[in-house]
Amino acid sequence: MFPELNNLLNTTPDRAEQGKLTLLCDAKTDGSFLVHHFLSFYLKANCKVCFVALIQSFSHYNIVGQKLGVSLTAARECGQLVFLEGLKSSVDVFFRAQVEPHPLQFLRSASLQPCSEVHTWET
Repeated sequence: MFPELNNLLNTTPDRAEQGKLTLLCDAKTDGSFLVHHFLSFYLKANCKVCFVALIQSFSHYNIVGQKLGVSLTAARECGQLVFLEGLKSSVDVFFRAQVEPHPLQFLRSASLQPCSEVHTWET
C-alpha cells in the first residue's frame, strides 16, 4: 500500500518477519490508514494474523482490504486470519453467560493484570 513506508521500515511482503507483534497507537491524529496498511501487508506476506478490531466491523475492514488487493473473508476461511470484534466481544463477555472460555475473558476480572505485561499504565 505504501512503498515509502515499507522502504523506511526496510521490509517487503517477501521479507516479512514471522512471529512479530505490530501494535499501533495514535494520539491527536488518525492513524487508521496504518491499520489497513499493516493488515493487508501481513496478509499478502502469507503471515498468520490475529486482528482485534476495536473501532470498525469486519465488513468495513474487508471492504478496504479488497480495495488493497486482499480478501479478509478468504483469509479467515483458510485460517490465515483470526478476527476478533473487540467491542462486540466485550459486550458478550460482560453481559452473556460464558459457555466456553473467551479470548477477552480477562476483562471480567477486577484486575487488568494480563494487560500490565503489554502496556505500562500512566496515572
